[in-house]
Amino acid sequence: MRIALIADLHGNLPATETVAADIKRRGVDALWCLGDVVGKGPSSAETCDWAFAHCDLILRGNWDEGIALKQFAANDQYYYDQLGEARMKKLAELPLEHHAWLSGRHLRLIHGRPIMHALQATYEDEEDLNWLFEPNFTMVGYADIHHAGLRTLHRCRQLFSIGSVGNSIRLPMAQYAILTCEQGREKADFDLQFIYLEYDRDRAVRDARQSPGMPHLEAYIQEITTGVYGRGFNAKADK
Repeated sequence: MRIALIADLHGNLPATETVAADIKRRGVDALWCLGDVVGKGPSSAETCDWAFAHCDLILRGNWDEGIALKQFAANDQYYYDQLGEARMKKLAELPLEHHAWLSGRHLRLIHGRPIMHALQATYEDEEDLNWLFEPNFTMVGYADIHHAGLRTLHRCRQLFSIGSVGNSIRLPMAQYAILTCEQGREKADFDLQFIYLEYDRDRAVRDARQSPGMPHLEAYIQEITTGVYGRGFNAKADK
């Protein structure tokens, strides 16, 4: 079984379309989205609609929840106007996590926040990451930190992050992962592949500049062109 894992589309339509084409070319059995299909970029309605039309599973991310429930800043009216009440209701009702047995490993998938009270990276102290595996998970996958990573912990446990489709940090490419495995509790081989794709960032910049009233315009452009967060990225606090 081949499962494409995507997340953090963040209203970046050129990046989303590039990942969609690559997934179609490679062929997968399922497409699972770990959340944050909206926010930041200029095309939240389009990336939201694409995700609901094509993904077999979508989890609720912190931006999905924050926008859907109108928890954030006053300038998020820009996103409310784009999405409309019907989309926001669907976003608010998305599940927070998904569990599965794959190749004998008990997998837990989350977005990051809002399950995480503060955003945690894969390289943090192991004792600070142990709670993610409670009560009996052996593999945890998440998104939200916007770069890919894989960490093997004690007691045969593994933690991975899948990167971001539309708003990657450090490496400004569209990112996702493919998990190749067997369904069920019987132990079997598995493969986790990280994919990094070039996409039309010039078009993404044009899309942003041509969208009147977009919040944090220059910060977003800096992020998608350089991989450096324009709002002073803080892994513990960034929205």
